[in-house]
This record gives sequence, structure tokens and C-alpha cells, in this order.
Amino acid sequence: MFLFSKVYEKWTWERISRHVLYWCSWWGFYALVNTNSYSDGNYADWLLVELFVLPIKLTITYFVIYYLLPRFSAKRRYFSLLFLTLTLCFLGAMVLRTMEICSLQSWLLLSGELCCAWGKAPFFVFKMVYKALDLLFVVSLVAIIKFIQQQIVYERKTKNLLTQKLETELRFLKHQLQPHFLFNTLNNLYGLILTKSDKAGDMVVKLSEIMSYMLYESNETLVPVESELANLENYIALEKIRYGDELQIDYKVTGETKDKKIPPLVLISFVENAFKHGPSSNLETSWIRILTEVSEQRFLFIVENSLPVVNTENGQGRPQVHSGIGLDNVQKRLDLIYGTSYDLKITQGNSYCIELCINI
Repeated sequence: MFLFSKVYEKWTWERISRHVLYWCSWWGFYALVNTNSYSDGNYADWLLVELFVLPIKLTITYFVIYYLLPRFSAKRRYFSLLFLTLTLCFLGAMVLRTMEICSLQSWLLLSGELCCAWGKAPFFVFKMVYKALDLLFVVSLVAIIKFIQQQIVYERKTKNLLTQKLETELRFLKHQLQPHFLFNTLNNLYGLILTKSDKAGDMVVKLSEIMSYMLYESNETLVPVESELANLENYIALEKIRYGDELQIDYKVTGETKDKKIPPLVLISFVENAFKHGPSSNLETSWIRILTEVSEQRFLFIVENSLPVVNTENGQGRPQVHSGIGLDNVQKRLDLIYGTSYDLKITQGNSYCIELCINI
């Protein structure tokens, strides 16, 4: 009972109406084709004939699309599905031929070419194959439609699950600042308070604005570029206070940012990575360059940072920077939102450079 109740719940009146309309169309179409094929045939007679044939087609079709197709397509057993469908069509053809020869011919008052076509049947095998192919055509057409619908639903569910996963990861990232960033910011703030520096108040304001943006203002899939850049500038300002003259920061924005939107917390992930790997005490000058170019159809963001010189087995060289969870998460979000309408390049040599280009 539970199974039938679940099936019944899925069958809305709108869906039932579509199915009835579809099969009524087939019913009338087949009767019309047969009427035109036999000069003495009557359309009303062929409607009655097809009315007897229709239950066989319905039974095989719905058995295939609601029982065989879900079970075999899920396991990718397409050959078994095809074999069973062909078997059912041949069995259905045998039933139809039996009905024609033993029942319908004597029951229906048919005459002329129509009766002759049914009664003589000299080529039984040919008739069987013909009817089996006819059934296969009807069943296959409906099965293909059903299969396409299943694929669309599956892809939609997969995309929704991926979206939910990424949204969960994004919420997790938004509800936590990087521990080292928060610790160093509070430590610097404590030092400024002890020295009674005027910068302490500005630092508190910028930190509160960053936290407010991350927690409350970045809940949409896309946010204004101006808001994202303002949050980024607050972050850079805090890092400038932290590093002072030890780090050279070059930040530049060109183009009109008004009415342009991008995903939230993408840029800050790249910049955080630069501040994590860029500053080094063994470099005479550590530097970070950040460039944003906005045009009518393109958003370009480039962040490049210096890399320290380290001792390796082959002498001195640059460390290998590995993208963390944050950068991987950003790329997944960009894939989901833009598909192929963006380009992300990461290059490493004497410096580490991330270049993001989005078609907007």
C-alpha cells in the first residue's frame, strides 16, 4: 500500500492529462495512417481496432519506463534493458496477432480490403516482426523522453547538491576569520592601544567592517564589485598596519565598477594567500602587487607576491606554494557560477601570481 500511495502522490492531474493527451494523439494518428493505407478502410473502424491495441502498448510502455528503465539505467545495464524491451515487444506482437486472428476478425463487422488484410495473413513471421517493430518504436520514443527527463533531473539534483555543499563551505569560511589574521590584528591593536596611537580606532573600525561584511553582507551569490573591493581595501589597510615598512604593497583599481557584480569573498581569498606567502625576513624588499581592471564585459584581478629565497638540495631556490582549501573552494564556486565564462591562471617562478578574468 505504501508503494502505491507514493506512486499516486507523484501522479498529479496535470501529469495525467498530459499522458492522456499523448496517447489519444497516438490513437488518432495510428487510425488515420491505417485508414489511408487501406482504400476500403473506415476511420471509425480503425479507431475501434486501435482501441483494442492500445492497452498492449500502454502496458509494455509503462512497464519499461517505470520498472525496467529506472533499475537498469541506474546500473548502466543498457544491453539488458534493450534485450528485455525487445522480448516484451515480440510477446506483445504475439498477443496482438492472436487477437487479430482469433477475436477481432470475427467480432468486428469488417469488409473489403480491411478484412482481407486481417484474415489471410500469409506471412505470419513478417506480420510478427512488423508489429514488434511498431511496438518497439512506440515504447522507445516514450523511453527516450523518460530517459532524457531522468538525466535532466539527475543533473539538476547533482548541481543542487554541489551548490549546497559550496554554500555550506562558504558559510563556514564566512563565520571564521583566518586565525593567524585575527590573532595578529588583535595583537597589533593591543600594541597600538598601549602606545595610545590614533591608528587604534581606525583599526577597530576596519576590523568591524570586515566582520560585518563577511557575516551579513555577503549572503548573495553575487555582490557589487564596489562592496567586495571596499572589504578588500579594509583588509589591506589592516595588513599595512601590521607589516608597516617591511612590506611594499601596490594596490590599483581602474575602470568603472558601478553596477558590476562578482561572487563574494573571492578576491580576499587570493589576497590572503599573497599575505601568507609574500612577506619574508630574508628578502631585502617583500612586495605584493594587486591590480583590478573593470570594463564593460570583463573583470580582471591580478595579485602577485614575492617569494623568499630558501636553501634546497640544489642550492638556493623558491619554495613551492600549494593552493589551500580556500583557493580550491573559490575555484569550485567559480566553476558553478560561471562555467567556462571565466579563466583562472596560477603561475609561480621568482614570484607567485594569480590572475582571474571573469566575463561579466
